[in-house]
Amino acid sequence: MKIRVIIIDDEMHARSFLRKFCERYFGERIEVIDECNSVESAVRSIKKNQPDLIFLDVTMPDEDGFELIKYFDKINFEIIFTTAHKEFAIKAIRNSALDYLVKPINKEDFEVAITRYESKKELKISIDRFKLLTENINNQFSDKQRIVFPVKNGFEVIQANSIVYCKSDGSYTNIITIEKEYLITKSLKDISELLIEPQFIRIHKSYLVNRNYIKGFKSEEYNLEMINGSIIPVSDTFFTKKKLIDAITN
Repeated sequence: MKIRVIIIDDEMHARSFLRKFCERYFGERIEVIDECNSVESAVRSIKKNQPDLIFLDVTMPDEDGFELIKYFDKINFEIIFTTAHKEFAIKAIRNSALDYLVKPINKEDFEVAITRYESKKELKISIDRFKLLTENINNQFSDKQRIVFPVKNGFEVIQANSIVYCKSDGSYTNIITIEKEYLITKSLKDISELLIEPQFIRIHKSYLVNRNYIKGFKSEEYNLEMINGSIIPVSDTFFTKKKLIDAITN
């Protein structure tokens, strides 16, 4: 059975491009059932047509794509956001474990997004993920940011401000919070892209620390002592002594 799709974008050429893109490269897997040029028209179409998936532009003149979520008490379709810019918006989408495509859309990225959708389409879609998205947009540059991290048996929502440090474990990452430890199925590089600077600083190839929880710096051993008692090595490849002290004190 084909994936029933609605394309939502205020620009006609963008809608036309995405429709033709779907039909040309993914016609056996996708059926475009409608196109909408605003959040208002999209809400009507979604309620009428009950799509499996929508492609939703982030930036539109009357209401942006994020506003669509508030019109539904239950989300029974998946969303792939499309955007040409707004790095802060992309980070908020990532943090909420949702998918996005950056314009101009290429075939490889599209294939990854559709395959990911197909692999999880049997899972129950939770409105909480979309509420979390809105929350993360509002709190993008604050310590109230919450992030959905993948673990082996699902997802964990962790408040960024509770993270003391992150330690690389190959293609996985150990996240140590004030209360407990999590094994996350993402690399430290991926984790570092989600956490806000300058609150979080990469002081070693294997460590990312929350500078708010640094208790002290031992210059002879070139180690940091964290508030929970952990001793973290510092690499001069990442931080000179002066740069580290500036990062801690400023």
